[in-house]
Amino acid sequence: MIQNRFTATGFVFNDAGEILMIKHRKLGVWMPPGGHVDKNELPCEAALREIYEETGIKAKVITAATDADVPVDFRCKELPLPMEILLTNFEGDGIYNCINLNYLCIAEVTEFNPSKLEVDDIGWFEPSEAMELDTYKFIRKSIQKAVKYHYQTVL
Repeated sequence: MIQNRFTATGFVFNDAGEILMIKHRKLGVWMPPGGHVDKNELPCEAALREIYEETGIKAKVITAATDADVPVDFRCKELPLPMEILLTNFEGDGIYNCINLNYLCIAEVTEFNPSKLEVDDIGWFEPSEAMELDTYKFIRKSIQKAVKYHYQTVL
């Protein structure tokens, strides 16, 4: 039976344009911080929670929507639009899927305090350096997209 789980990831940039990456303890590769969305949790909130739990960094989500100031009434709130939504199957068996919402984020604090339970290493990397880390091909593609979105939002 196929299991689909929602996950949320934050592609976090600092003021210098560096991207935050962690070496994931369980998977053994470098990736941006993220994890499972808890029951009754919004995905954008899950991304920020996971960033903080794994790295100690407080961040904010930058929406990918071009018209994020659309007025809504008290019954409706517009959520930040993720930069991408991916269906990922780490095992390659098609049984356990992660529906991953990737968010563009900006660090509010840049000093990290990594979780020893989940993180083997951590660092801020120039985008070109991040692309050279030992990671999955789809993470590299997401880094490229995050860099593009980041430069569009800061210029």
